[in-house]
Amino acid sequence: MAIEDEIINISDIDVGTEILNSDKLLIETSNGTKMVAFKDFVVGPDNISSVRQSQIEGNAEGEANTFYTVITGFQILNDSTTPGLNTQYDQISGSIELGKFNFNAIANLASVSADIASNGAAVDELRVVLDNLASVLEATENSVLSNITLSTSACNAIVNGPFKSNRRSHALSFTTVELDPSTTNSNCTLTLDPFKITFPSADEGFVDGSRYMINGQFNGRGDFGRHAFARTGLITIYRDKSDGSTEQVYKKAGVSGSSNNNYDLDFTAVVRINFGDSLRLTFANTPKSGSLDIFKIS
Repeated sequence: MAIEDEIINISDIDVGTEILNSDKLLIETSNGTKMVAFKDFVVGPDNISSVRQSQIEGNAEGEANTFYTVITGFQILNDSTTPGLNTQYDQISGSIELGKFNFNAIANLASVSADIASNGAAVDELRVVLDNLASVLEATENSVLSNITLSTSACNAIVNGPFKSNRRSHALSFTTVELDPSTTNSNCTLTLDPFKITFPSADEGFVDGSRYMINGQFNGRGDFGRHAFARTGLITIYRDKSDGSTEQVYKKAGVSGSSNNNYDLDFTAVVRINFGDSLRLTFANTPKSGSLDIFKIS
């Protein structure tokens, strides 16, 4: 059988385990088939047409621009930065310092985790003691002692998911309760639609004249209506007193933040609450999202 008739498959060639500098590669050139020493085989952007500029090590061609996003006070390069930027230390120092900051934060959290667990256990034990004491007082034959109510005075609440079910009244409602005030005082009541929190009456474990801090964070889109300018959100807080009268205790308008008429409305108010008072809210231009926190401060 002639040599030209013999079939040789690539798979029949012995498999090598390494390439030495002295080894050679078989290449096809415009001047015919050649051999090139492996040490002379160079791959770079000049002889690989499919390589992209963003994949080439080194600085980008032309002017390179840097763009940053501020995270926890540190400037971090974002994806708007020119691809292939040959970064300097001052450009990535924010990322390095943020890594240090996160490490220290996690280390500090780990160091106090035992204290948190210990405090939680102490609170649980205190609740058991108070429940036992309440049972003893209720069972006593002494009328004075049996009428004592043991309860914390706080009516703390957290709600989110704002909406308005009645546009005429502008009463603000919420979809979700993150913290029910009845968990800190069983005599507190909360209604979501429309929002209303009612505080305890006398002899219900509540301190008359307590001061509460109200924190709100809302955002939405302004409404043009018949106006040439967008109207932002406007929140009003009312205190309904136990005698039937109503007092407006706070009012604030949102701040337009961009050309698309979006607005932000963040506020903090301190309100004094007496026996049997209630708080409710109205909101002009329903917010798209937001939350409301109510906490006793004194």
